Amino acid sequence: VYGVGEKLAERIIKYRKTLNGFYYPDQLAEVYGLKEETIQQLLFHFEIKEKPTITKLNINSATFKEVLALPYIDYELTKKIFNYKNKVVEIQSIEELKKIESFPVEKFNRIALYLKTN
Repeated sequence: VYGVGEKLAERIIKYRKTLNGFYYPDQLAEVYGLKEETIQQLLFHFEIKEKPTITKLNINSATFKEVLALPYIDYELTKKIFNYKNKVVEIQSIEELKKIESFPVEKFNRIALYLKTN
């Protein structure tokens, strides 16, 4: 694909591994250095034929370090999740995460790919 050299291809593959596979086509836009027109070319030539199988982590039994290692969740968000979990004792539904102050609701669908409750 025009615009994708060796370095960019390596970056795409590395990010795909980080995510355990692309689930949404627009996740390509999250790859550093990938321009919109190149993304459109990639999406024209390639598609996600099979959604990746992602093993979800139980938010109620996971350690801080395990949650921190997930894509889309940084240190500050991990702290907020654990503070919330300590308040409520057990999270009943992943939807509850949206109640956390300054939770990145726009990333909820992506974060939910990696988490579950009992």
